[in-house]
Amino acid sequence: MKKSPGAPPLPPPFRAQAPVRTIAARTPYRHYFSIAEHDIRVPRFDGTMSRPMNRAAFVSGDAVSVLPYDPVRDRVMVVEQFRFGPHVRGDPQPWKLEAVAGRIDAGETPEECARREAAEETGLVLGRLHKVLGYYPAPGAVAEYMVSFVAIADLDAGCTGVSGLAEEDEDIRSHVVGFEAAMAGLASGRLDTGPLAISLLWLACHREELRADA
Repeated sequence: MKKSPGAPPLPPPFRAQAPVRTIAARTPYRHYFSIAEHDIRVPRFDGTMSRPMNRAAFVSGDAVSVLPYDPVRDRVMVVEQFRFGPHVRGDPQPWKLEAVAGRIDAGETPEECARREAAEETGLVLGRLHKVLGYYPAPGAVAEYMVSFVAIADLDAGCTGVSGLAEEDEDIRSHVVGFEAAMAGLASGRLDTGPLAISLLWLACHREELRADA
């Protein structure tokens, strides 16, 4: 992407002259995920320290997402499953269409996790992985760091179905969708999960390159 004439550059990263001071640290909840609650003082941009503040964050480990893409047929695979977060929020449609995703196990690389999760959730054996981005989905309240991929895959007519691990109570249905239909779903708001949106936008930028290499 070309930079517009006269466009300002990104600012340099802020380098605090003093560290964040932790006054007290608690873990009031630890189960499926944990909650870290800290009383802290934070360096301010003017060089002073903030007053004591109470902050909390969800701690759940790092994760990956992967969007399978067939460049020959120009289609992607998305998965559909019940999501508790939208349900608690009161969303009348808590079954969400998403990219394949999961937590990175101890000793596992993001790439290994992407391939494992794709096999568990869809039965697919992925080809080449293209890294989209490593990012914090919600840094204000969530400590999770996610790495998203687009993966080359053979998405023929018989590759969909219902999968998932029984011991994790997974009930995951896979769908194959044309690229243009996926982008229309993103534009309409039907596809409203962050990793899927980020991966589709990356794919829109690199689609012709991937198709030329197929």
